[in-house]
Amino acid sequence: MRPQCGIFILLAIFVAPLSGCMLPAGAKSQEAAELRQRVRNLEERLQALESEPDQVSEAVARARAAVAFVLASYTFIDSTGRPLRRVLDERGEPITDDEGVPLVDINGTGPKAVINYSGTAFLVDKKGHLLTNRHIAEPWWQHESSALLMAAGFRPVFIRLRAFFQDRSEGVPIEVLRVDEKRDLALVRTVGWVPKTPPLIIGAGSSGLREGQAIFLVGYPTGLDALVGRLEYGEQAELERATQGDDYAKVLFLSQRRQLRPSITGGFLWEILPNTLVYDAPTTGGSSGGPVLDRQGRVIGINAAYLSGFRAINYGIPIRFGEDLLQGRGQYANGPNRERAAVVSTATTDR
Repeated sequence: MRPQCGIFILLAIFVAPLSGCMLPAGAKSQEAAELRQRVRNLEERLQALESEPDQVSEAVARARAAVAFVLASYTFIDSTGRPLRRVLDERGEPITDDEGVPLVDINGTGPKAVINYSGTAFLVDKKGHLLTNRHIAEPWWQHESSALLMAAGFRPVFIRLRAFFQDRSEGVPIEVLRVDEKRDLALVRTVGWVPKTPPLIIGAGSSGLREGQAIFLVGYPTGLDALVGRLEYGEQAELERATQGDDYAKVLFLSQRRQLRPSITGGFLWEILPNTLVYDAPTTGGSSGGPVLDRQGRVIGINAAYLSGFRAINYGIPIRFGEDLLQGRGQYANGPNRERAAVVSTATTDR
């Protein structure tokens, strides 16, 4: 869900000067003066940000350690527990539709129809609780194809649902506790292990924010692709040889070598709406669920979406809604809330 009011207001800033509409001279002069003032304000804030490098560096370091890479996979099973499988032809090749999408069926003879995805989450207390997006905790939420499968009697099941931290050499299972009924927001928790990393500090509500203030995002944009892309050519070749194309093995490889680190991008907060924050820090898919921080490293929101085709505009959910989940509000997970050991045990032998 992308708030249309935020899109219109922001695009109007850039479109109006190019639209060719005729404005009174006074209006043009006033617009120009307002624009110059906004530019001056942004320059002043940027200079203020750059004048405090130690403070920002400390905040970034603290944030990185508390931000997790979520790697998950799931499938759909029928009432007897049989998973959907790829449909193969007589030569053993996958059959696809006109758009190249592999066909699946409960009686398919191919591998399990597994959906792999990744996202970002971050620690909010010392008990292992993390906030993330609901579409990371429940990937079938508001997903049309998944809704059709569930309407036909199938149910989703996690094969893996794990969080990786930069200072830990292996992933830890997580469980989904609660989700926001209306927003793309969820509360999850580590299973069998409590991080020693200090959680991120929750910042003030929207009343303490101001338009134009500096913010930064911490997360894993483009997921595994960006992590592999950071490696030297020789390291990439070694990773491919060691993992044989298995995504989970790749993440383990990187984690064990302490090469799993979230990216940092900075920008400015442009709009403060009742249910949405609008900002321009560059990001893309994979960073969903990451924290939106002020320059002191305090969480002011949860990164949720970007404007397709114009990724300089991004949307976050104000942190007060995350605090509601921490305080017990919201609803329990609608579906499986953790990975199933029996499914995990066959995941590497039945792909």
